[in-house]
Amino acid sequence: MSAASETTEKPRVQVYGSSVAGNIFVKKNQEWVQTVLTIHKIPFEFVDVAADEDALKYMKRRNRGAVGLPQLFTDGEFKGLFKEFEEAVEARELKKFLDLED
Repeated sequence: MSAASETTEKPRVQVYGSSVAGNIFVKKNQEWVQTVLTIHKIPFEFVDVAADEDALKYMKRRNRGAVGLPQLFTDGEFKGLFKEFEEAVEARELKKFLDLED
């Protein structure tokens, strides 16, 4: 479930992850990212790379060689991995990290 269901236009932020993550840390990190975005009222779309091979290929083409999930994109542009997201939240610079500042 994503905050995207609350709006009619496509959200600018995409969280690339996997519904079948074998690593408990990946699963928890994905859930935390989605929770934080929801709390901050930032609409997002969860893109399941386990269920969508085209999405996986797109992510790999655009992520500058980054490895790991979840991965954050804004308007199709790679922004970072979980660690960078977490650091931005701690620094209170989430919107800056996601390029969503007005």
